Amino acid sequence: MESLKAKRAVISSISPEIGSSEELMTIRGSGFGDEQDESYVSIAGFRITSSHYVSWSDTEIKLLIPYNVQDGLVKVVTRRGESDPSFFANRSNIPESVRFDLQSRIPLVSAVEPENAAPGDLITIKGSNFGVSRLSSDILFGTDRPDSVLPASLSEFPWNYWSDNEIRVRVPDGAATGAISVRTGKGDSHGYPFGVSTSTGKKHYVDRKMYVIQTALDIENEKEGELGEITLYMPRPVLSAAQPSAEYKEVKPDALIDNDKGEIVFRTHAMSGKGNKQSFSASAVITVYGVESSVNEKKVSPYSAETLSLYKSYMTADPQVPSDKPVVTELAAEITGKEKNLYKKARLIYDYMRKNYKVQAQLRGGTADPLDLLKRTSGDSFDFAAIYAALCRASGIAAVQVTGVVIDDKGASHNHSWTEIYLEDFGWLPVDLALACGLKYASFPLREDTADYYFGNMDDSHIAYSRGIKAIKSSMSNNRIVRRPRSYAMQSLWEESSTAESSYSSYWTDPIVTGMY
Repeated sequence: MESLKAKRAVISSISPEIGSSEELMTIRGSGFGDEQDESYVSIAGFRITSSHYVSWSDTEIKLLIPYNVQDGLVKVVTRRGESDPSFFANRSNIPESVRFDLQSRIPLVSAVEPENAAPGDLITIKGSNFGVSRLSSDILFGTDRPDSVLPASLSEFPWNYWSDNEIRVRVPDGAATGAISVRTGKGDSHGYPFGVSTSTGKKHYVDRKMYVIQTALDIENEKEGELGEITLYMPRPVLSAAQPSAEYKEVKPDALIDNDKGEIVFRTHAMSGKGNKQSFSASAVITVYGVESSVNEKKVSPYSAETLSLYKSYMTADPQVPSDKPVVTELAAEITGKEKNLYKKARLIYDYMRKNYKVQAQLRGGTADPLDLLKRTSGDSFDFAAIYAALCRASGIAAVQVTGVVIDDKGASHNHSWTEIYLEDFGWLPVDLALACGLKYASFPLREDTADYYFGNMDDSHIAYSRGIKAIKSSMSNNRIVRRPRSYAMQSLWEESSTAESSYSSYWTDPIVTGMY
């Protein structure tokens, strides 16, 4: 891991470039280190003391500009030396004409309505210099995570409306009381106070871990002769409040598309000649937090009409979650009875499955039907996650199956599936029934409170690659399609080739952990 962090700090931008005392400064770049430790920022030769830092990560530092700091060079100093400098000017020393030009570029937030809201609520941000369209701009919310901010773009519904002076956006899952700021290509606005409040409960993000994960596959020609075109779709991790970043360090060979709605797309031709092999790989540093939830079940509200509309796809059957099958609807009614509270219904289903079904570590064949769990009373983590989601949906609870990997203490990854349920004014609640039922992976310690813990909480060993089915549209006609059911990602398509491309083999490896810290 040292090789990934051994470079001297590099500043790519500072915002604002012209500021005043007690204003928030954001420094972006690389090589800052995951924690401040003995590192520091200097402005005009003035060393910024620890009390002024708001957050510190390897790629971003936030600090409050101290009183009477003068114009001068900004540097990040670590044990590997000083960064190249950027320049900062104190606004009090700038003529009025220049100050006006600055205000014409940097976004300004003048109001947020309402000033307090719950996750999922629609809010309006007013101000100026937001840009006439969103493009790559974003809204940053406060969070209780150590890395401080939560981009609205990580939400399922990141914005409702965007103009140069007004933005309407939903409070993302995982947001907490703090400040809202607007980020554009010109810089970040100042933080505007905003409260995230709900009587339903809270989520806390704890125990951050960072994993270096490699995904890879090989293609080998099985016959002589040059073959046609092949398109490969390599899954990327999904981003969320609990999994806020996946920074790719290396992709080989160069991808056709680095990020096509959650996939890295390669396009190639199988090499001429029997036995010739091509290799494709991607290595990413993925940040993961554990989740601790506290829910006041008496305060859990029924879904609003707006929520029922927005989350409709999580409340109806799909090819992976058979919530419309009679065997599921009848069992759901039997388990939940006359209970109306959504949280209590979800817990009743959880307790029923934990007591009546046994979990197996070995994943079943890709074509196996999750409904087999109800007949066999045993199944793998994929079966448990799919059937739990199905029973929840049949009971009127929004639920989604999540697939990815669990990392054990020795750094080995295991394909795994779990579930999340949605609660009004709260957000997504994680549920891992397979682990709650005692699923044991090698070198993966079981908690003493396993049965209760995995209803609402999640450890930092879970890495998610998909939430529900990723529908990928074919780019070819008359093609040969390869799918990988019960893998670490649920996507409709993993590779496709022209009809002539029938004599090659592909070998996908499951994610490999090459570093943890």
